[in-house]
Amino acid sequence: MNTNEKWNVLFIKDEKSELNTNTKVFEELFNRVDKVQGREDGLRLFKNNLYDMVICDLSVDPEEIAFMKQFKDLKPKMTIFVLVDEKDTDKVYGFADLDINAFILSADQFDEAMAEISRFNPYP
Repeated sequence: MNTNEKWNVLFIKDEKSELNTNTKVFEELFNRVDKVQGREDGLRLFKNNLYDMVICDLSVDPEEIAFMKQFKDLKPKMTIFVLVDEKDTDKVYGFADLDINAFILSADQFDEAMAEISRFNPYP
């Protein structure tokens, strides 16, 4: 794992999210972060830009799993992380089946989760 690299990231925030994404952690840990709210804008940016990884703050509903499958269908080798609220831990198995990494966290663990994700090398 190369911890000296800073990655270009697409961050997709769910409308129902309780995470505070207005933090300096993005600037400190990543090269470039395009933040977007909603599925349509996320998919549009994903198709039109080059990213090293995608981080999604999504509620875990069946349609969210289908949404993430669209990303994997377009770029099967793309590294994707999904941030899942602690109360939805029983729903993360659908993401694992798609080779999508899930972080189970509370709102106060956001910066720590971003630090862990930034250390991940998306090009093993």
